[in-house]
Amino acid sequence: MCRLLAYLGPVRSLEHLILIPEHSLLVQSYLPREMTVGLLNADGFGVGWYHPRQAVEPFLYRQVLPIWSDLNFTEHLARFVESGCVLASVRSATPGQAVQLSNSQPFRWGRWLGIHNGFIENFRQSLYRPIRNRLNDLSYALIEGTTDSEHLFALFCSEMVSNPQLSPIMALRQTLRIVLELAEANGVRVALNMVVTDGNYLLAARCGNPEPIPTLYWQNPGGVQIASEPFNPQEKWELMKENSLLLIGPGIEPQYFPI
Repeated sequence: MCRLLAYLGPVRSLEHLILIPEHSLLVQSYLPREMTVGLLNADGFGVGWYHPRQAVEPFLYRQVLPIWSDLNFTEHLARFVESGCVLASVRSATPGQAVQLSNSQPFRWGRWLGIHNGFIENFRQSLYRPIRNRLNDLSYALIEGTTDSEHLFALFCSEMVSNPQLSPIMALRQTLRIVLELAEANGVRVALNMVVTDGNYLLAARCGNPEPIPTLYWQNPGGVQIASEPFNPQEKWELMKENSLLLIGPGIEPQYFPI
């Protein structure tokens, strides 16, 4: 089960966000504290970020190496790149899923980035075909890998395209409802912690049908951070409500929505 990070606020270096904190995403890759499935997150990693001064599509850097093994990232790229909006993930691959670049998160569509922490039980044998059958042609063509995470993001994109009258909040809610209904109909367990952003705000979801639902925390002093596990345990972090959506961003009061 992966560990994730989302940040929106004053411009910071990737090093400041991902490597330096006491219980950083780097540390969580080899010493996670709250994972319910798996021991390590050594099956690749990825970072998506927005240029701080140009309204362009976000950039991606993804790897199949463990984050601690990629010196190009830890010693160079992370110290150089700065952004006010970052999504990042370290991966623990589901058995049977390939460790390949296309299976590393985040995923991108236009100005949108998305990450997922969780699972769809027996994905290739259970909800793989039902989810793909719900995708429009544009979203279907976005899929390059084999993970449940990428299919969830493609379904969100499909809902945005097929139902332009929906707000992103409603599109994400509809995405989650579709998967939860499919899971119930097929007797499948799912964990659907997700974060999506267009660079202006963060939309997070914490839901599923296992017990307990994987953790997702947030804090909002000096910039919004959302994480699977708190980076600085001595600071105050809020545990996100189960089976809910959270809209949050600089200057935006945190707002919860039911799923």
